[in-house]
Amino acid sequence: MTNKDTLAAIAIEIETLSAELLKVNNYIDILGKPAIDKANEIDKALKDAKDRFAAALADEQVEARTQRLARFSDIRVEVKPGDNLLRSSFTIKYMKDTWDMAAKASLPKQHECDGFSALDDDAYEYLLTEKPNAIPASIMALAPGKPAEAMNTYLRAKQRGYVGNGFAPF
Repeated sequence: MTNKDTLAAIAIEIETLSAELLKVNNYIDILGKPAIDKANEIDKALKDAKDRFAAALADEQVEARTQRLARFSDIRVEVKPGDNLLRSSFTIKYMKDTWDMAAKASLPKQHECDGFSALDDDAYEYLLTEKPNAIPASIMALAPGKPAEAMNTYLRAKQRGYVGNGFAPF
């Protein structure tokens, strides 16, 4: 994708090529081989435009994610152990750029929440993807080396109140 390619420009190109292909297909019976050749040419250009559109969309999503997560600079999880993992409590503290009216700028500010369910979605993504080492070892033990799976298992167990087999809290 070049800098000049935007999603809107590519979408317009796709619509234009689709319309041209429909026109050419209507003349295949009349014009024969030249119309078939032109239809194949337009079809190839249409496939290329669709591929560029998909790549531009993916690039845009990656850029949006990068910008969202760039607002975070740190995350820590403090554990208050209970008699098992489900009864343990977690306080999550993280630094996030937040608009400061007095300074008229976004400045890093500490945020805090009790429990993972109260955690901001972007902060949760930052924890899983950028700082998985901050996930408590007791949770990571549920799926070693797989932070998203470990957190998913923990949150599902927390919601149900038991571990998979249902016999005992962990």
